[in-house]
Amino acid sequence: MKKIFELLALTFCAGAILTMSMTSCTDNDGDGIDSVSWEGSTNPENTSFRNPVWEPSLEGGTLVKGASSYTALSATTQWAAGLTTVCPTLTSANLMSWSVGNSAFTASPDWAEGRVNSLSVDYARAVTGATYWMFYTLEGSNSIGAASATTAAGPYTDRGVVLTADEVSSATLKDPFLIVVATSYYLCYTTDDGTYMQRVTLNRVRGVAKSGAAVKLAGKEFGDVAIVRVSSDRFYLMGTVASGTATQIRYAMASKITGPYLDKAGTALTAGSTGELLLESGADMVNPENPMRGLVNEEGTHVFVAYNATQADKPLMTSGFARKPMLITPFEMGEDGWFTTSAKAQKGWTAPRFQ
Repeated sequence: MKKIFELLALTFCAGAILTMSMTSCTDNDGDGIDSVSWEGSTNPENTSFRNPVWEPSLEGGTLVKGASSYTALSATTQWAAGLTTVCPTLTSANLMSWSVGNSAFTASPDWAEGRVNSLSVDYARAVTGATYWMFYTLEGSNSIGAASATTAAGPYTDRGVVLTADEVSSATLKDPFLIVVATSYYLCYTTDDGTYMQRVTLNRVRGVAKSGAAVKLAGKEFGDVAIVRVSSDRFYLMGTVASGTATQIRYAMASKITGPYLDKAGTALTAGSTGELLLESGADMVNPENPMRGLVNEEGTHVFVAYNATQADKPLMTSGFARKPMLITPFEMGEDGWFTTSAKAQKGWTAPRFQ
């Protein structure tokens, strides 16, 4: 807690109302072609940071940044017993105060019977008429579907199945993650033997098509990934890793989006490494998982990581659905590119509300 307090104290100046300016993580060439200008927030809350930023749950969810607001999308859930919502959405101007919006889908995709249990959305500015793309899974399907919309919250037009477990020679296929780099689009997914990246093309009329061969990013110990681009030659791969009966979020670094992703000792995730510790269980919030996305501040000093964790004494909502709130934790990047410290998932203010 003390380390996080010190980290936030560096990020937010005392006694002032600051604007937190985030820049896009998707401009691979450094020319700003796909950057989204973010003007930040002038709320006094910028002098503080309270977790969870959203509860009761954003299970299997995702986070995306638009031109004027952030949007978070959940898996299909029941925040209220008996009332099923197909991928509810939230919007925020500052990552801390959230408002409930519409459902991402007007009806559940019907190509399989299960609910949407994981999803990822990113902004594809170059695809006119379909600027936001979602990749998702339906529970028990072992397939990945796609959908598109003109706004981050949707409603999304379902485009059906785009990848199956059989196509990747695996019994399982899960945990999609989409990252847009300039006008290139990459889909990550987890199979029986690890995490892969498939380059895809996106078209408003023709939908999704694979481009080239898939690249293996990590072994089977490392899954449920997100990629954060800091510069044209620094990428972080973050993922969920089992630690006994618990989970952690760990990370590795690469100079290209396709890897290899290495730990501090130089061992690749494809060679058995599980990377470096980023987040572990705290006293009240346990089992951090599902890194949704990382946002880099304008100064390039910190990455704000959104993820799920479980309240130790309340793992379920009254509906019986999993209760997995959304948390956001900032991490300082050292001069060598590695994060200066790991953190524990925990509730409460990480800096005084007023300084």
